[in-house]
Amino acid sequence: NQHIWACDSCGGIYFRVGTQPLNPNLMLPAWIMIEPPIQAAGVHLIRVYSSPNDQSLWAIDNKWNVHVRTGITEEMPVGTDWDQVPGLQASELVISMKTIWVRCPNGDVARRYGIIDKNPAGDYWKKIPGNVSCLAVTPLDELWAIGSSGNLIHRLTKTFQHSHNMQKHSDASISFHSDDFEDEWEVI
Repeated sequence: NQHIWACDSCGGIYFRVGTQPLNPNLMLPAWIMIEPPIQAAGVHLIRVYSSPNDQSLWAIDNKWNVHVRTGITEEMPVGTDWDQVPGLQASELVISMKTIWVRCPNGDVARRYGIIDKNPAGDYWKKIPGNVSCLAVTPLDELWAIGSSGNLIHRLTKTFQHSHNMQKHSDASISFHSDDFEDEWEVI
């Protein structure tokens, strides 16, 4: 993670390249102000969340709307625009290398599906069972949470990769893919 993103109390978004300690012999790194999304009067971003690989930036505003920064590439690490992501409100967001998880204001948890480079906002939210007060995720998508009763819980997910099997004497191809097969929480 070589980029730093920040959000000030007025909803201003800032970007900085470099996470290493400052070298007094070099030019000081500068914070670059990034234009926030266009929103109604009184609505502004309150938090930003960056992926472990610097390829994704998401934000929440003071009305619990979710936003994603589009156009982020290695050549353009600040991205080009903001898209509001409809479908639910979020009070907390965590990002792994593969996906986005949110905690809704009522404690529900949801995952965003369909996120790819050409579609950084993804396609849809899917709520999962459980009610939590806090979320955390590892870069490899292991989801941890504090349950409503104060227990530490870990989400168990089996992922099957998309595959094609072509048989020698048949033109039929078999494929199977499931990102949420046999999901459940484990109390730790």
